Order: sequence, then structure tokens, then C-alpha cells
Amino acid sequence: MATTAYPTPICLSCATTSSSFLPPSNFKPTKHVKPFLLFSASGSLLSDSAIKRKRRRTRQRSRAGKVSCSSSHGSETITACGWNEYVVSSDVPVLVEFWTSWCGPCVMVRRIIEEISQDYDGERVRFYKIDADEYPQIATSYGVEQIPTVLLFKDGDKVESMTGTLPKSVYVKAIEKYLC
Repeated sequence: MATTAYPTPICLSCATTSSSFLPPSNFKPTKHVKPFLLFSASGSLLSDSAIKRKRRRTRQRSRAGKVSCSSSHGSETITACGWNEYVVSSDVPVLVEFWTSWCGPCVMVRRIIEEISQDYDGERVRFYKIDADEYPQIATSYGVEQIPTVLLFKDGDKVESMTGTLPKSVYVKAIEKYLC
């Protein structure tokens, strides 16, 4: 029985494929092996021209670069190496968001946390985020089983755990509870 290579699906966020996963040049779809299809958010099938436009927009955006202000508010990304220094040894309460790059609700939570971080200066509460896919040992050690999860630490101890997309008031109430 001969094996057949299947084409890799197109990335839904940027409509590109990795060249290392492209099917062989002699690949011909049959009635049993269908080529990949890309659907829009509304469920309709995207045409080749729509995919090309999306690729073009993505390339233009990535060339533009990002401008950020050094005094901007928001969560700072930390790694497992900085965990003890920034979270466990902190003298102020610390709010940590566990997220992953493929998680849609994490984007909504991140926006809420960034709003909250503008209300509190870095002296009263610190805000961090950590990628749960890159550092699963940290997530496992603090009982994070679902994402997005936001943990609140005070004096190095986990005092609150909030899982899912919650309203801003829930996060604010938890922070206010542990501010001295």
C-alpha cells in the first residue's frame, strides 16, 4: 500500500504555510485525498485571491515594525528564570497571567489586565504574563490546568486563582482585597 503526502493546512492567522511542510511537487489530489481548504470567520470558503490578499496584508504589517513606548503600561513577559526574582521575592502583590499564543480568550484577558495595570502604578501591584506552553513546569507547580488563568501572589504565596475570561471588576476586587 502506497502512502500519500497530505498538504499542510494554512495558518488561520496569517494564511501562510511552512515551506518545509509543503506537499511534494508531484502531489495530485484525488477524490480520496482533498487539498486543504481555508474558511473565513463566517464559514464561507476563501478563494485563492482572498488568501493572497491576506498574505499581502500580513507581510505589509510585519514590515512596518512595532513602535512601543518605554513607559507604557501593561504586563511584562517573564520566563521561568525570572520567576523567583519577580514573583516569589516581590514585596508588593503580583498578578500573573498564564497564556498561550493560540488562545483567543487570552487576548481578551490581556486587554483587561492592561486596563487594570494603568489604574495601579508599579509600586502598588506588579503585572506579569508567562507563556504556559513554553514554561509548563511553572504552570503545573501552581495548579494551572486551563488557560487563561490569572494568579495573584502576595509575599510569594498564591492567594487567588481566576480561570477563564472574567469581567474587570473580578480582577480589581481580588487586587483590592490583598493591597495593604
